[in-house]
Amino acid sequence: MAVSTAADSNSTLTPWGTLKNTQTKTPEKTDSNPKTAKTADEVKTDVALKGIGDNFNNFLRLLTTQMQNQDPTKPMDTNEMTQQLVQFANVEQNIGTNSRLDKLLKLQQSGSASTQLAYLGRTVVYEGDEFQYAEGMTAAPLGYELETASKATRVDILDSAGRIVRSMKGETTAGTRHVVNWDFKDDQGKTVQPGTYKLNIAPKGETTDDIVKTKSYTFGTVGGIDNSKDGEMLLNVNGKSLPWSDIESVR
Repeated sequence: MAVSTAADSNSTLTPWGTLKNTQTKTPEKTDSNPKTAKTADEVKTDVALKGIGDNFNNFLRLLTTQMQNQDPTKPMDTNEMTQQLVQFANVEQNIGTNSRLDKLLKLQQSGSASTQLAYLGRTVVYEGDEFQYAEGMTAAPLGYELETASKATRVDILDSAGRIVRSMKGETTAGTRHVVNWDFKDDQGKTVQPGTYKLNIAPKGETTDDIVKTKSYTFGTVGGIDNSKDGEMLLNVNGKSLPWSDIESVR
């Protein structure tokens, strides 16, 4: 039978006969989760809060020292002391407000990110005249508006070299959006090659001096999503970065 020696039994005892603490200290864990990691703005806010706290404590120590060593016949001006305390409180409240706004903005951005992903690969309509025709495409959501009524309107489809491949008769009324139905064929009835094309609206006024202003609408596929410095969603369409406010419709 094994017998423990006195040395073994005393190895866990202190010189006063009490048990030694043999438990090892567990190292503190650092937050490496990217979802809970603080942003640069949040870190700045923490630093600002710590700074205002340290300065406030120093201010209180100085104030206490001044009050303890003041001349009883010439006491300190309490108005100035009150103003300084109010200034510290206002700064602390402003920093706290910024901290809460940062958290709200972070939640909003994370929520909008999942919504933005739904637009990838979708077709959007926006103000413009250039578009891409791909083989197998069955419809082109093109359109235009006239500021004032015209005597006649010609709708042209131009290729990348600026040549007219198709001319069609358009609508003449103002105040409404007219749809351009193009079957992807030229004036000879042949299907055009895939590529970049442009919509051109040529209205004719009642007289030669009349100028009818137009607004054309084209389409494209969303290939990427980003955000501007102001927080507005930007859609990458046909190699262009379009703000969400310019999008007329999503299909």
